[in-house]
Amino acid sequence: MRQGKTVYAAPAANLQASGVKLSLVANEAQAFGDVCTIDSSGEAALAKADVIANASTLVMCVDATVSLGATGTYMLLGVARQDAWAWTVGGLIYLSITGTTTNTLTQTAPSATDEVIQVLGIATHADRMIFNPNLTQVEHA
Repeated sequence: MRQGKTVYAAPAANLQASGVKLSLVANEAQAFGDVCTIDSSGEAALAKADVIANASTLVMCVDATVSLGATGTYMLLGVARQDAWAWTVGGLIYLSITGTTTNTLTQTAPSATDEVIQVLGIATHADRMIFNPNLTQVEHA
């Protein structure tokens, strides 16, 4: 008997994800691909790499949109596809310093004082990534 969850390397369509997911409440409007921390209320809050207090990404929003205060689907680990992405295949994907909806991912590692480097995954195709956030972070001094 087969047990467990199969993760598919090629989600069939735009704005789809395959992986380990859970439901959380959004503490602001979010969209597919937004990466979040878990705030002190247990809600998903947009993450950004500007300072360590805003980093610590744990999940990715995998609903097309989630409204403030609504329950959404978030991925802990898996593969996500968004046709608007234009990743360099094989390149690492980091938490961005912007931290606004649709602007939480980048392939440029943060480099200024107090900014945080957190690897969130790797691009497998221009429009797909493996989401596997590394909880080890480096803060620039």
